[in-house]
Amino acid sequence: MDVAIRDVMLSVPQGQSLFSGLRALDVAAVELLVNPDYSFPHLVLEDGSAPFSAADTVGTEKLRERLRAEGVRVSALLIATDFSGEEADAHVDWAVNVIRAAHALGAPVVRLDTATRRKELAPLVIRDNLARRLRQVLEQTREVGVDIGIENHGAFFNDPALLDEVFAAVEDTRLGMTLDTGNFYWYGFPRSELYAILEHFAPRAKHTHIKNINYPPELVETRREIGYQYGRYAAPLDEGNIDVHRVVGILRAAGYTRDLCVENESLGRFAPEERMEILRRDVRTLRAALATEEAG
Repeated sequence: MDVAIRDVMLSVPQGQSLFSGLRALDVAAVELLVNPDYSFPHLVLEDGSAPFSAADTVGTEKLRERLRAEGVRVSALLIATDFSGEEADAHVDWAVNVIRAAHALGAPVVRLDTATRRKELAPLVIRDNLARRLRQVLEQTREVGVDIGIENHGAFFNDPALLDEVFAAVEDTRLGMTLDTGNFYWYGFPRSELYAILEHFAPRAKHTHIKNINYPPELVETRREIGYQYGRYAAPLDEGNIDVHRVVGILRAAGYTRDLCVENESLGRFAPEERMEILRRDVRTLRAALATEEAG
């Protein structure tokens, strides 16, 4: 295991690039967002452009060569699929093409979203749509070998029972989770229940989002409403209620060996000039947890 970071976490100042931001953090692995037009909107270069594309083999080869020159690897690609939306068929094609691009770039996993904008649908309908579309994506990428991580995300799929039902309906070793270590807590589970949930799903982890939340003491062990004041209480990794060392231990015990991907959603509360130092703290926190686990 090592540390990676979501590209969107890095605000790239004028005249710098995403790559220089990674070097400043001493991080060599990045999760890249891919838009529906196959662009990489956060992979910004020194001139302010974001020229890379996964639309074809020429584009992926160009990016692969730049990544090699920069000494950076792609820990995962991320797309915001909606398998219950009006464009669900197109999102299946999008996922298939991005999985193939991930293979070309050497990325081991693609994160697919579980959320939908169609809030009028019943959870079981959304569950069945997700399972059906996942089977289609898996079948169409059988020859590629890249894993799929579905995230515990949003108002429905932080429900452990619903996630278990999807995995029961789609039995494929390539399907697992982008295990977000903060989202179950965001969903309202008390901290004392969180670690057991993470232990339950850690064997399915193909990829991670590592975040933290710093609720006041009187809220830590309560069952809160979904997303309760998240903008206020989202926190750097070393300030929240969730024990990052314990989380890393849970992942290691489950056999997880891939990157720990920083997703610090508190950055918007800080001035731009403070954010890089906060990300450095996040990286140090994860590396300290990794060192403790290795020593143990």
